[in-house]
Amino acid sequence: MAYNPGTLSDPSDRFGLVGTIVADKYAIEKVVGEGGFGVVFRAMHRIWDEPVALKCFTALSNAPVEMRDELLDQFVQEGKLLTALSSRTTGIVQARDIGTLTTPGGAWLPYMVLEWLDGKTLEDFLGHADGKPLGPPRSAVEVFQIMDGVARALALAHARGVAHRDIKPANFFVLGPELVPGVVIKVLDFGIAKVMQSQSGAALKATGTQISSFTPSYGAPEQFDRSYGATGPWTDVYQMVLVMLEVMRGGLPALAGDAFMQLAFASQHPDRRPTPRTFGIEVSDAVEAVFQRAVALQVSDRYASMAEFWMALAAALGYRDYAPLPTGDALTSTITTVTGMSGMGMGPSTARAVTTLPGAPPSTGVASPTAFPPDLIGPPTMRGPPTVNSTGPRVRRPRARGSIVGYVIGGALLAAGVAFAVVQLLRPPTPGESVTGDTGAAVVPPPSGDATTDTKVAVVPATPPTPCPAGMVLIEGGRFFMGTDAGKAVLAMARPAHKVEVARFCIDSHEVTTEDYVKCSDKGECKRAFPESFWPQGSMKKSEWEKARAAFSPLCNFGAEDRGRHPINCVMWAQASEYCKVLGKRLPSEAEFEYAARGSDGRVYPWGDAPPSERHLNGCGQECVDWRAEQGLPAVAPLYPGSDAYVGTAPVGSFPEGRTQAGLFDLVGNVFEWTADPFRAYPQPDVPAGVEPVTNNRVIRGGAFNSFEPEHTDPALRLPYDADAYTHGIGFRCAADPRS
Repeated sequence: MAYNPGTLSDPSDRFGLVGTIVADKYAIEKVVGEGGFGVVFRAMHRIWDEPVALKCFTALSNAPVEMRDELLDQFVQEGKLLTALSSRTTGIVQARDIGTLTTPGGAWLPYMVLEWLDGKTLEDFLGHADGKPLGPPRSAVEVFQIMDGVARALALAHARGVAHRDIKPANFFVLGPELVPGVVIKVLDFGIAKVMQSQSGAALKATGTQISSFTPSYGAPEQFDRSYGATGPWTDVYQMVLVMLEVMRGGLPALAGDAFMQLAFASQHPDRRPTPRTFGIEVSDAVEAVFQRAVALQVSDRYASMAEFWMALAAALGYRDYAPLPTGDALTSTITTVTGMSGMGMGPSTARAVTTLPGAPPSTGVASPTAFPPDLIGPPTMRGPPTVNSTGPRVRRPRARGSIVGYVIGGALLAAGVAFAVVQLLRPPTPGESVTGDTGAAVVPPPSGDATTDTKVAVVPATPPTPCPAGMVLIEGGRFFMGTDAGKAVLAMARPAHKVEVARFCIDSHEVTTEDYVKCSDKGECKRAFPESFWPQGSMKKSEWEKARAAFSPLCNFGAEDRGRHPINCVMWAQASEYCKVLGKRLPSEAEFEYAARGSDGRVYPWGDAPPSERHLNGCGQECVDWRAEQGLPAVAPLYPGSDAYVGTAPVGSFPEGRTQAGLFDLVGNVFEWTADPFRAYPQPDVPAGVEPVTNNRVIRGGAFNSFEPEHTDPALRLPYDADAYTHGIGFRCAADPRS
């Protein structure tokens, strides 16, 4: 197989260029393939009589005429940079020429001429069938030796201020029949690399505004959500780890998921970072620590460049004679040119400029675990412990707020007024704790023997602030993917997944109880709840509707003396809203409800990833199936095979195993809950916005005791319901804005 510029679809000559001659010297022979950014042709250089790859960047073909000069200038600058990079290393596909052409149909296309390669992509060497690897497992050492050449090429690019941002197996081209140590691999598709301003060594860490393109299966957290930081060389480091893990696992990808949102969750899961030990691959503590830092959630905690990561990994693997690479701070220093590497990728280069790493002893051209411990590789701002340390407790730097995985545990603890014990200082700080160097009641020094010099201190507040009223939990806001892309019919109104942002808010830890609602009613502040269940008849036959109402009405809780701790139900939306207002609160928005239900780690259900059971929620188990049969209601399959012991509602908090990460009870099951929002369809791509019909529907969330559909346990579930209905299956809880 010949040169493949990335993930390509079946080729077609839609521009009519086959058989034409470009720039009087490139005879277009055939289409190789087409991807999202361009189409690649095999062409023959008429003077040299050698094949070349001519890549036309079709993504720029529709640019307005007035913008073409500016785009062309940027394109030429990138071409110059690629030429400079490829002339210094054989690890990057060689750039030969650049220009523009006009197709027979009149389309304007910038193009780049690249060397012709024979071989196949790394993607073609990998793969799996039904979750079973097609290739052999490989050790960390073997993968290091296989990927050494491309790592050095990327290190050179990073030292020149360039990040690739789409590292994946399809963009590594293998020139050989076997994937073995010493094989030559080239980096493809630097056409999407963005030139980063490199006026100083700090430029690589400046926040960027460039548009980046990436493959979600290999996406870093900051590519899904910029609240984790800007993209840059550290993004390539993260993606390189994913590729290495896939090679180690014989073709099994590191991020699991079929949809964009699932991959975003996997990339941003705080408790399941993609490292060797996560997948059961045996590595040393030092190697695991290097991988942990390389895939840290926040870019500020990650290695700043491929050189830093690769040299740290070499040291952790025990290589004591590995030639230093140019780091991200070496932009103004000599660029290391690597030639004549040995077959194992470990030999000295014939022409090498040795760069002294910040914090390291004077360089002797030898890299070893002793001379270059992973914590000291990198500029001073990047020094410090990896995210997970296998040798003892360390203090992490403060982090920026997350989004999909925005932390909520810390707020829950503060709202509950939990005291901080001294023993807590022996673990990394819980999200939400202060970690600064200003003042505080307790200071945690690094463990003895720590090589870091920029010691941080952990401040333990003497009196945790309580921004929420009693009985409420603080949820730190953030951005997340609301909704779902799942194709199941029950979730149709929750499609598509789309990014939203919520501000920090307080929310009741439990549903509003019957006894609390009765107190408000007895004071004359709230209307009494209804003693019977009512909902619009809709398409039900009148006899079936009346039969169902007669069966469910006894499950209304108002007036039932033994259900004071059960959630109030059989209330209209306006009653729920008024109750919250009386208490100085409000109903939660549906975005707040879903954000609270999802937790901060991308879990499948509010309680985690375990399938729903009678231990997690009050849903329709065997007790529900039997009761429906007794009442002569239509038969249903149970949500789970066991019995939760409650035909109707259960006392709030009866299912502690169903708590959310923030400590919220019954966000799924017991009763659906009214939210503040009127029901509107989510924005649909390619569908013109129109005037929505005015309805009386409000959004309900969370499933109920009679829910038997598995989709009712999905945090994305949303249903429209008549605001004037008052049913056995709907209650509510309140939200509030935090106090300053």
